[in-house]
Amino acid sequence: MKKLAFLSWLCLIVISASAQFKIDLIMSSTPPGNLTEWVNRREVLTLLVTGQAGIPPQNLKIKTEIKTTDGTVIGNTDLARASSFAFAGSAPTILTATEVMPMENMVFTGKYKSSLQRTGKLPADNYILCVQLVRPVDFAPASEVKCKSFYLAATQLPVLMKPYNEEVLDAKLAQTAITFRWSPVSPRTTALITYRIQVFEILNKQTPMQALRANQPLLDQEIRGATQYIWQPQMSFIWVQPGDTDGDGTFDPLKTISQQNHGFIWTIQTLDDHGLPVTQTDGNGEARSEPVVFYVKDKAQKQ
Repeated sequence: MKKLAFLSWLCLIVISASAQFKIDLIMSSTPPGNLTEWVNRREVLTLLVTGQAGIPPQNLKIKTEIKTTDGTVIGNTDLARASSFAFAGSAPTILTATEVMPMENMVFTGKYKSSLQRTGKLPADNYILCVQLVRPVDFAPASEVKCKSFYLAATQLPVLMKPYNEEVLDAKLAQTAITFRWSPVSPRTTALITYRIQVFEILNKQTPMQALRANQPLLDQEIRGATQYIWQPQMSFIWVQPGDTDGDGTFDPLKTISQQNHGFIWTIQTLDDHGLPVTQTDGNGEARSEPVVFYVKDKAQKQ
């Protein structure tokens, strides 16, 4: 009986000590994929700390853990390095991600660590963030644990819509203006996205991908926020090369006509507000959309 009474008394002490501070965790269910963006956005993560009336000021640390939905901890605060914060009184103290989850003190493991080092993001998935106040010496709890679930969505790069794949444009119209359109990056972010449009000419005996990788772009333009760009190339797309096309001294009109159907390949690179690629694509980290080939041809030319 004495032993049970002692254990009950000890539990009451622990519960009383833990309950000296009440915390409320407010968090977006779909925060930005880049964890460094959390620091500058209060709507992503806010922690409210309220003490019991009359308790003396106390210096405490914030223990933060990020878990997968099965409870596996994939990132947590290095409490030995974490700063202490002074809490006192019943007036709430408001903290943001800067204090709750300082990236310089967060330790991640395995593929999550690799992903953060490579892209600044965790893999797209569902996660749980848990926060608790602890004492600085022994890391004993000074509050209950509060947790919130959140989802990091996979980034979908823009889809190139106009010119569409294999579209043939009239050369006379194209030399005045070519309109490019694409879908926005998804999910949308509050930060302003930059779309870098590039157009490459496909030279004779080149494949489209060879042109994309080897040639200098005819157009290389950054567009902030918008998903349309009108290019005024101010160049003639009507090239006529009559005569001997294969060096055998014979005029071949079919080969001459094929010379006038010029191919181009275009792509969009999506950059964040720091000018960095928004995601890894095909292992190259350039965040380039699937390229599209189009042609410019003198449609008045008889076949």
